[in-house]
Amino acid sequence: MTFEPFTLPANRCGFPIAVGVVSNNEFQDVMTFADGTTVTRITGKLVLSFTNTVTGFTIVRNVSGPSTEIDHPDGSATFVLEGKSWFGFGPISQANTGEPGLVFTSGRVVLQVGDNAVTSFSLAGNQVNGCDLLAG
Repeated sequence: MTFEPFTLPANRCGFPIAVGVVSNNEFQDVMTFADGTTVTRITGKLVLSFTNTVTGFTIVRNVSGPSTEIDHPDGSATFVLEGKSWFGFGPISQANTGEPGLVFTSGRVVLQVGDNAVTSFSLAGNQVNGCDLLAG
């Protein structure tokens, strides 16, 4: 599975964050059902770097999951992640969930998405505020 480097905009943490690929051995299985629901299961190893582009400070995280994405015909989606994961929340998603703009988690996470924003976030495990880590 291809994962291209990109930059999270400053509206996540107050500074842009460059996200790079250190190691990617992920693969996905995709199933589509008669009602139009698509389920994507992603497994394998993914290690990413996160760089505060203002200071140059970088952290590296194993964010291998695994994860399951369920895309519903109405455009909404449910994400279920286990193990180690990461999330970048935009301003609307931050307002909806109370989460910071960048979060690293360990444990089971369930996200609901609608209208291009996260509407709910629940975690059975631990999380670290990535904005605080990168603000240094």
